[in-house]
Formats: sequence, structure tokens, C-alpha cells
Amino acid sequence: MTTALFHLRRGLRTSTCFVRQLALLLAEVPVVWFFMSKLKANALANDHAWVTGNVPGSDQVIWPQNIVYRSPIRSDATRNTCDDDMATRTGEFLSRMVARSTANSEIPYGPKRRMPHAVNYIHGSVHYNGLFLIFDDFLDVVRHLSDSNFRADLQRLGKTEQREITLLIRKRQYDPLEFAYCVGAVRCYLPWFSNGNGPSKKPVLWGNMAPFPAVNLINGAWIADLKKLYRGQFDELARPPCPAQGYFTQPIVATQTRYRFADRLQAWYMYTDVRLRGFRGQLFFASRKRIEPHRLQEYHEAGGYGQWVACHKVPFPKRTNHDSRQSGAVQ
Repeated sequence: MTTALFHLRRGLRTSTCFVRQLALLLAEVPVVWFFMSKLKANALANDHAWVTGNVPGSDQVIWPQNIVYRSPIRSDATRNTCDDDMATRTGEFLSRMVARSTANSEIPYGPKRRMPHAVNYIHGSVHYNGLFLIFDDFLDVVRHLSDSNFRADLQRLGKTEQREITLLIRKRQYDPLEFAYCVGAVRCYLPWFSNGNGPSKKPVLWGNMAPFPAVNLINGAWIADLKKLYRGQFDELARPPCPAQGYFTQPIVATQTRYRFADRLQAWYMYTDVRLRGFRGQLFFASRKRIEPHRLQEYHEAGGYGQWVACHKVPFPKRTNHDSRQSGAVQ
């Protein structure tokens, strides 16, 4: 394949993914608003699998059983990281969000319950029925996605199994700017809306807090689960572990080992989008004035609309490769 044809195909893929992400977003937002108006507190019992994480009829948690891919460990920094523990801690974190809407006495909307009940229930679909893929670091994610066979298997996995997918990163200390570029690369390769969540007080782009760096590939599979919840089909909500056999069997042949201009441009676009939303920032279904009223003074001191931003800064990209040593790592 000539260089010109390679760049043409890559540009078409990036453009197609961008359009499909916008279409998916436009389709999902009204559905979220519908469930927000219909699903209230206590829609689930406190002992439901979406709250406890336990496989029905056993004392085992579901999350390690839904790890469908583990990247080989490539560095000393991640050698002592336990993949099963990563998935479990992430699942427990999300299950606690579901529990905030299933307590016997409703937790008032605010700092202790940041999200509407329906959004909390969505996290039940993501953590319990969802699948986990684990990678060493951000560039390891990009390396894998640049392999056409791996990318095809990942999309086939989401389409066939009809489950949400989360990419977990073993390296817990990271450069927020590199994380933003990784999310940009994911959006250039995949047609799904992706959020970068992690253990930092200030989120990356549209992301939120999480025990480990995680990229949620929001493909819309949660809709079928919430329809079951809305219809009262509680016994059908907790799906069995996914064997995911027949996926990711071929060796990885990476064609990308650094962040491209398109990745950095995508990250800058998302940063600008968050910034121009003013004090609300990356919160789409929640009010920052209700859940973080203490940050309003910070917003005014920074200059208000167009100046203050809730996420880490992403500069306009230059045609040079990003060096993660240029900015500090998040602990």
C-alpha cells in the first residue's frame, strides 16, 4: 500500500468514526432523558447483583470473570499490578454508584449522589454485564488498536456480545495530557463514544473519577439492560460471565507507536467542547452547582465562561510528537 493511500484510508476511518460517534450520542441522549424521567430510587433491591457484584447463587464476584483480554506486561512499573484486583476495584467503585440509588432511604441529589438515579443504574449495566480489556499503558492501547485484526475483533466483540466494554490501564501514575491523547486515538480508531476516567481530582476531558485509568467504550448496549429494568425484568438484568472465546487470538502487529496529529487534534477538540460549556463543563446529566457548589468561586476567579475549565488543559496540537515528560504525572 502506498503512503498516500494509507493516509487516505486512515483519514476516512477517522472521519467515519467521528460522524458515527456524533450519531450515537444524538441517539443515546434522548434515551437517557427518558429513563431519567421514569426510573426513580429503589428500582433495585439492595441485594441485587448490580449492587453487590456477586454472581447469583455464589459468593464470587463477577468482574475478574469478565476480563476478556490481558495485554502482556511490558514494564517493571506494572509488573506487580494484579489484573483481577483492577477489575474488582473498578467494579466495586461502580457498584457503589448503583447502591446510591437503591438505599432504603433515598440519598438527596448533591455531593453524595452526584448522578440522577437512571445514570447510576446505567453503571450497573457497565460494571456487571460489561467486559474488561487490560493494557500496560496508554501507548499499549494505541498499539493494539492500530492492529486491524485486534480492532476488528474488538468491534465484533461489542456487536456480538452486546455488552459495554472498558479498557483498564495498569499504569496508575500518568500524564493527563498523554491520557487525553490516548482517548483521542481511541476515538480515531473506534466508532464508539469514549470517556477517559482515572484517579485524579481533575478529570481528563469528559471523564470522571475512577480507581484506575479507564477508557469506557460506550457502544449503547446499556439501553437493552435499562429497558429490562424499566419493565421490571429484574431476574434478566444480571448476565452470566462472558467466555469471549475466539477473540484476540492473533499476534499484535502495531502500525502506530506514537500519538499522531489527528489524535492530538481530537483531544483538543474535546477539551474545547468542555471548556465552552462554561461552569457545567463535562457534566451532561448533572448540575455542577448542585454537586460542587464550592467550585463556583473558582470559576469566577478564573474569568468565567470561556476561561475556566473543569478538566486538564489540552493545548492546540503542533506537528510534533508529544513527550510525556513535558508535564507532571498524576499520582
